[in-house]
Amino acid sequence: MKTSSARKLKQVSLADIPRVGPGTPAGEWLRKYWLAVSTAEELHDIPKAVNVLGEELVLFRDLNGRLGLVGLHCPHRGTSLEYGDVEDRGIRCPYHGWLFDVSGQCLEQPAEPKDSVFCQKVKHLSYPVQELGGLIFAYLGPQPAPPLPRYSCLVDRGGMRQIEPVRTNDYNWFNFFENSADPCHICILHRHTGYGEQSWGDQFFSYTDMPDFQFVETDYGFKVVMTKPGPSAGTEFVDTMSLALPSIIQVGDTEFVHAKVDAVKLMTEGSQCEHVLFLTPNDDDRFTIYTVNYYTGSDPQFFQKLKAMRAAEVPRHEVKAYDNRKYMPFKGNVRQEDIMSQSTQGLLGERDERLATSDKGVIMFRRIVRDAIAAAQKGERPKGVLPKEKASEVVYFDSFTGVRKASAR
Repeated sequence: MKTSSARKLKQVSLADIPRVGPGTPAGEWLRKYWLAVSTAEELHDIPKAVNVLGEELVLFRDLNGRLGLVGLHCPHRGTSLEYGDVEDRGIRCPYHGWLFDVSGQCLEQPAEPKDSVFCQKVKHLSYPVQELGGLIFAYLGPQPAPPLPRYSCLVDRGGMRQIEPVRTNDYNWFNFFENSADPCHICILHRHTGYGEQSWGDQFFSYTDMPDFQFVETDYGFKVVMTKPGPSAGTEFVDTMSLALPSIIQVGDTEFVHAKVDAVKLMTEGSQCEHVLFLTPNDDDRFTIYTVNYYTGSDPQFFQKLKAMRAAEVPRHEVKAYDNRKYMPFKGNVRQEDIMSQSTQGLLGERDERLATSDKGVIMFRRIVRDAIAAAQKGERPKGVLPKEKASEVVYFDSFTGVRKASAR
């Protein structure tokens, strides 16, 4: 008879990927990584409630500048610490005044006898928190925690950084994440927006003449390489997008699609803006997007121009008086187009799908994610978790967009 330790682990299914709560295969996998939980700018002198991987938590910075992330509900009588007082030594519950430091240790219980040591026995749920480049990250997994990666867009390298307004969407995180492994949709869904009107003279994302798509597994995850013949013999136009585990997307064409930078710069300089999206699943039905732009070009007004161009991307098609569909209008704004298509899909593993040849990137990416979840289940280090010896290295993702020597096929 086989012992429980000898039994094979259950194979990771597609239906496992969207579920992120404690004890789920994907939830335990995601807890192996540092996840963004706030911008530094959004954390003020009051507590901030956050939902991460199905857990209700409260984030705060004590008056000595130390970051804390603890369970939302006080372990005494359950009152929300979102309404607590931030003090020098931690956060104090408004109900009975129990004080917790950033590690969750109870320090004071005002109603208890003066000589009571009961507070020493009370340790509230808490998680490690670190700040990098204007984002605050938390680690919800087993100890010891891996190093927080020094992502290139969050490390000062002589460029300019902008953190865009935070967005939360009311559907499953993986619908958004795997969308970037499906480049065909860019030429179809987004043909009414910047992708259909980009500054590239060759109409790279043409609806009727799509680029060639190649899908490459990397040490951090996966990348999509889109190419078309270049402006001269032996060259090619390239647009690369990377998906880094557990939930990061880096795009390199923001300058030419959304900021409408002149195509000559594309051919002479290539992309100089890292547009990075850090996705954090709040639960199975919501996720938050933390967006960072890191620009190394020469235009000091680049971010202002990008903001103005984004503001101009509004849905333009007419909505009939009797059209009560929830997401109308959506054509003409990339983000609205994505929300319409992704939020109406249903959960992976529960919806019916008929995948075609053009879905090979999605198929490959799902396999990479399932392999990472399986590695976590076996106690191995999943792809994208940084080993200790690389803690000081800057982590780069490939998102080159521009013209280069044509690669051999």
